[in-house]
Amino acid sequence: MKKKEVKFMPFLALLVDVVTAAFYFLQLKVMSQPMFIIGLIVQIVAILALLVLSFGYRGQRQSRWRPEGYGYMTIRYGIIIVSLVVNALVLFLYILNQTGNNIIFSSF
Repeated sequence: MKKKEVKFMPFLALLVDVVTAAFYFLQLKVMSQPMFIIGLIVQIVAILALLVLSFGYRGQRQSRWRPEGYGYMTIRYGIIIVSLVVNALVLFLYILNQTGNNIIFSSF
């Protein structure tokens, strides 16, 4: 993978976050079952895209500064991983919403 592609991947992860956040706010406006299903599908596609980004990342994954016994991720790789973890948690909440426990949309 080229250097430009490695630098572009965190921005792509942030773009996926913006799209999923936009769909979340759209679901808050519409609040219908078909919109919840569309949001769930978008979240699944986002998770798959972030998995491809995290496994396909060919840049430096750990920083050069490593304290004894622990290694820190680079900022670029960390953005991708944090995006993946947050979207995975939101996907779990969407699945809970589909099974009847509406934690994510309860106060609206």
